Formats: sequence, structure tokens, C-alpha cells
Amino acid sequence: MIALYQYFGYKEVPIRERFGLIKAAGFDAVGLWRDDWLGWTGHREYADMARVAGLEVIDGHAPFVRDYDIINSLWLDNLDGETTYEIYHKAIKECGEDGVSNLIVHLADEFDGKRVVALNETGISRMKRLVETAEKYEVTIALENLDYHNDLEYVFERVDSPNLGFCYDIGHRNCHEPEVDLLSLYGNKLVALHLHDNDGSGDQHLLPFGGNIDWQEQMSKIAATGYNGPTTLESVTNSGPGEVLPGGAPAAEKWLCEAYAAAKRLDAMREMP
Repeated sequence: MIALYQYFGYKEVPIRERFGLIKAAGFDAVGLWRDDWLGWTGHREYADMARVAGLEVIDGHAPFVRDYDIINSLWLDNLDGETTYEIYHKAIKECGEDGVSNLIVHLADEFDGKRVVALNETGISRMKRLVETAEKYEVTIALENLDYHNDLEYVFERVDSPNLGFCYDIGHRNCHEPEVDLLSLYGNKLVALHLHDNDGSGDQHLLPFGGNIDWQEQMSKIAATGYNGPTTLESVTNSGPGEVLPGGAPAAEKWLCEAYAAAKRLDAMREMP
């Protein structure tokens, strides 16, 4: 199964039309942004729209765009922390009700090169409650690697559930921790992929083969974990996902065809020895 997230760029293309374009390019499935980012406020309807277009819905991405630091707030013993917990709880519940199996979650992030919060038992208590909700609604929370793999280790050592898994973001590893073999550490928990490229200098979200990632090596390692889920691109146009690009749907269609060709190459690499 070949998948793409709906926030690939070309913001001016209406959401319903973009699902049709994704399907026409050859993709089998989509991942959905479950937030009001980019003014897309009807995310609960998008699963139905995608399915009408003939696409399977594989995951939702938890919110992290707010007027406060939502990502790091999960670990804070204050009102922002409780608000973040409630936002994630709601997203899990909606995924379950909407038939979406995974919710991708960022644990913590850095700003201006600095960590702004330390993971702690306050956040672990919230994560345990979120996992209980995920178990109830038959959703898997997929923790995505960002800047520090130690964040994943901290949570996985303290929270054990089949409904808590790993989302491997190859682009993040390449620009943040290229020396860390995340699949050796967490491949047994792998439930989702974010595939995109960069040159190692930043999180560029290029199409695969546009940067310096050794894709044959990476796809072979993914196959060795026993992962049997979708080959999922999280690439965006080189302007960034929120910017308006000239050309509208015809330009988006061309980019999507290039994206699908790259994804097919990656998918084939999973079958190689």
C-alpha cells in the first residue's frame, strides 16, 4: 500500500479536490492532519471525503499548532499541560470513531537549538491515561522520533502497551540523529512511516531521492523489522506545506505523479534482499 499525507503543499487546491488528485496519481491511502492547521477545520469530515475518493485512511497526525507550545506542554504541571492532554484525548477518541487506526504524536521539541522541557512523571501519568483511551478506542499512539531518541526510550521504558508504537521518520533521523540506528532500538514497535528526504542540514521534507538518504539501506532495514504497513510519504513541495504555489491543480498533479513514482521505488525496495 502506497500512502501520502494530505498536507503536501499547493494549499489553494481545495481539500476535496486534493483527495481526488492523490487517488488519480496512484496512491492507495492518505494520512490526515487532525487539526485546524492551514485553515482546514473540517478534519472529521476528511476521512469520509478520502474514502469517497477511493482512498484508505491510515493515520491521523495529532495537533501541534496552537497559540502556546502544545508539544512540550504535555510535560508541564499547569493548565497548558492539562489542555494538551485533553486535545490528545479528543484526537484519539475521534480517530477511533472515524476508523483511523494510528495517531502520530510528537513527544517534545527544541526551539533555537535548546530543549525547553524535561520529560517527567507528570507527562508519563498523562501518557498512561492516553494509552488507556487508545486501548478503549482501538487506536495505536505512534510516537514519532524528532530531535532526541532518548525521549522515545524514556516513554517506552515506562509505558508498555500494544497500543503504543513507533512512527519512524527517516527525514528527522537524517538531519537530527543520523548516527542512531532507531530501527534496531524500536523496530519491534514500528507501526507507521514518515518517508521524506533532506541533505542533512535541516528538516526539508523533500521527495525521496532528492537528498542524501541511503534509501536502499533504510527500506531493507524496515523490511527486516517485519513491518507490513503502508509505504507512506510525508514529503511537501519545496516551498513548504502552507504556501500558495502557482499552477493550482495542474501543478499539484505533476508533483503528485513524481511523488507516487518515488514512493513506488521505495515500496519495491522493501521486497529486495
